[in-house]
Amino acid sequence: MALLVKSRAPSRSHSLSIFAHSLDRAAVVAYFLGGVVPLTALAHLAYAEMLPEMRDPLARAGLLALLFSLAVLSGGAFLLLRRVTLRTVQQMDADKERLATLLDASEQLAAAMHGTDASSGLAACALRLGGGPAAFFMAGPVPKLEAAAGDRGLHAAIESRLSEIVTQALDEGRAALWNIDPHHGAVLPVEGFGALVVVAPPRGIEAASLRALSTLAAQGSASLRRVQLVQAQRNFFVHVTDILVAALDAHMDLQAGHARRVAQLANRIGRELGLGEAERQRLHFASLLHDVGMLRLDPTQLEDRRIARQHPVLGHRMLAPIQLWADIAPLVLHHHEWFDGSGYPEQLAGDAIPLEARIIALAEAFDSMTSAASYKPAVERDEAVRRITEASGTQFDPNVVRAFLDLARRGDLDLS
Repeated sequence: MALLVKSRAPSRSHSLSIFAHSLDRAAVVAYFLGGVVPLTALAHLAYAEMLPEMRDPLARAGLLALLFSLAVLSGGAFLLLRRVTLRTVQQMDADKERLATLLDASEQLAAAMHGTDASSGLAACALRLGGGPAAFFMAGPVPKLEAAAGDRGLHAAIESRLSEIVTQALDEGRAALWNIDPHHGAVLPVEGFGALVVVAPPRGIEAASLRALSTLAAQGSASLRRVQLVQAQRNFFVHVTDILVAALDAHMDLQAGHARRVAQLANRIGRELGLGEAERQRLHFASLLHDVGMLRLDPTQLEDRRIARQHPVLGHRMLAPIQLWADIAPLVLHHHEWFDGSGYPEQLAGDAIPLEARIIALAEAFDSMTSAASYKPAVERDEAVRRITEASGTQFDPNVVRAFLDLARRGDLDLS
């Protein structure tokens, strides 16, 4: 096992910030004004006034030695102070860069929706913090490469011994340095998920960089746990939605499959309108659950139009208290509003109606007209398209109608 137990000497950065250059110039000017000028004046005074009056050679030599010593001490103090100041500023610059990298990593990891996004972000940020040619994220109790940044070929070169090193670091639960000639670096456990492996530059990894990498590993663990939770919630969300849709189909036997067909057409219209991924996801689940309020109604009363019109409000009441469905509850509430304001339940008009609800309204109308389970007999597809076209600007949003007609012209209205 080639684990190292000693840290390498910190490296010096050769690049200076604008602040460092400005500080250096200020120090030179201050030394010139506060040291060189007074010493020059003193030397001039000594040569002009004091030395001519001195007859003792030893006294003259002593005065000259004193002046020389003051010049040397002053210059040495300046050089020492300048060196310390520049090294401090270099360290500040490096710390600032590490902090910026950690902040970037925090944002990237917070936005990660999948484990692969988080592991790729970890490897990329570890590469920046380590300053070497490569960084890897190795997942699982049996280390397996999941993400790499920089020179990916290095992993193959050290893979056989690297797995052993990572396994030991995971078993011990702490960061460690490693050396696999001619490469060296650090391994940092990401609690519960694997480890970050950094290949160091020739000069080694600074202690401050190791601390930053440890912070990054902790961030990675938190991010991967969040992603795990989000995926579990999404899985729950999908399956519970399927259960409700199946229950709705059983409850409204004559309209079995209606919710899924509406979701199909709504998704196509949303894509045609250029909706983003999050909006299309919200549209999809709202389409599936747009009639969920019907579960609160007795099937024998659904023929009563006054009672049936309560289902958007009932569906909203069912979904709004549940955090996972809170953002689709308003779409369920308003999917029977008309573009001209004559719909229900709140008589909203135009852009006051959520766009996704306007899309669901058209998709539901088309499926209701063309489904034999809803209309006896169902109207032909061309007739349904004509009726929707005529209702543009009254019942339906003209922009949504245009997107729907584009689908119709391409023959993309087949629903299953």
